[in-house]
Amino acid sequence: MAKDTSAVIGKAITVRGEIEGGEDLRVEGVIEGRVRLQAELRVGTGGKVTGEVWAKVLTVEGRFDGTAECDEVAHLQPGCDARGTMTSLRVVIEDGAVFNGTLDMDVGPEPVPGEVRNG
Repeated sequence: MAKDTSAVIGKAITVRGEIEGGEDLRVEGVIEGRVRLQAELRVGTGGKVTGEVWAKVLTVEGRFDGTAECDEVAHLQPGCDARGTMTSLRVVIEDGAVFNGTLDMDVGPEPVPGEVRNG
């Protein structure tokens, strides 16, 4: 995530409700509600997200409690505290990350031998 192309919710900000967008978002404060991004949601070390998340990429450095559906990867970094249900093509849990919940690595149907996949 490039710092100059992302939005930031600062440490002293709490957002309750729904957030939707197409650019990366870094959370250093608090979000309570729904987040729908066609980009990366990064929960910073001081940040907390509680609710439902749909994003291309979810990176958790701080706290996450809820349901997340990621198109590409859910990445739990050392020191994070994540709870809930995560569905993603890939899930990376670094040494030192805490996760309590359910993981679903939704990779779609099994390919038929000899079949060419589009896309």
